[in-house]
Amino acid sequence: MERLHIAIPPDIAAELCLDAALQPLRGRLLIDAWHGPGRPDQAAIARAAADATIIMTGWGTPPLTMLDDWHPTRSPLRLIVHTAGTIKALVPRAALERGLAVTTANLSLAEAVAEFTVGLMITARRNLFMVMRRAARGEAAVPLASQRELRGCTVGIIGASAIGRRVLHLLRALGVRCLLADPFCDAATARTLGAEHCSLDALLERCEIVSLHAPITPATVGMLGAAQFARMRDGALFINTARGVLIDHDALLAELRRGRLLAVLDVTDPVEPLPPDSPFLQLEHCVVLPHMAAVTQEARERQSAMAVAEIGRWLAGEPLAWQVVPAHWDQIA
Repeated sequence: MERLHIAIPPDIAAELCLDAALQPLRGRLLIDAWHGPGRPDQAAIARAAADATIIMTGWGTPPLTMLDDWHPTRSPLRLIVHTAGTIKALVPRAALERGLAVTTANLSLAEAVAEFTVGLMITARRNLFMVMRRAARGEAAVPLASQRELRGCTVGIIGASAIGRRVLHLLRALGVRCLLADPFCDAATARTLGAEHCSLDALLERCEIVSLHAPITPATVGMLGAAQFARMRDGALFINTARGVLIDHDALLAELRRGRLLAVLDVTDPVEPLPPDSPFLQLEHCVVLPHMAAVTQEARERQSAMAVAEIGRWLAGEPLAWQVVPAHWDQIA
């Protein structure tokens, strides 16, 4: 019988409701798990990998560096099932190239992040965060001119990622014009997504809302700096629910201090969360959130359901639905 090892901290496993999700597989697999305390260590995972066929990973799983020299002739391990999104820092690319199957639950998170992003667009256009702060201090409401609807404005999506595509899908019903900047996406594909394909510079210059959804790659780290933020229109809203490392925070802060832009940041760099004395937290027209875009009960349930479904497919000899392949490595998060 095949063996599954769950290399996930017990608190994360509880959030994912893994015990319930795994019920259909009990009797078909030998299942063991890291029981703590805290996060599993690499030594424990290396021991498990010596005789496990499948390893389930998630938030809190350390990088699987023991798989640097993985080879199917020397290891029983055949499948890594990741219950979260990003896998680049988790599994060595060389292992995938030698045939190790790796699957991810990234799409479960994309649904939650896309919905959250559109919600931020609506609330920020109404200046909800500023209104709340002023109301708590007993101050006057914001000017009427700053209370705007999403309908009729131009929204720029940077990155036709799983999340970026879902944001575009949700925006279709809201009467907005969408622009899309992504070097791996052509004009025809953009049209099928309901967007006009354009360069990054053109998007920044034309849009009232700019939402970042690019993956972390060598080309995207620091992709938005002083020159890019300077191109944005006065009064434009910048949203980052991707990763903090994609932008130059000092450059954004300079524009925010000038009062030119508004921003909602769900992610930051180099630290997350920001310290209480961060200048970003002192700005009325900047909202910093605790990396919460993907945090929903439904997303957690989808994550475990997707992971278990993939194991079921693998046991049945069926193609995996969400396999990560080396050919797409440079385009994924």
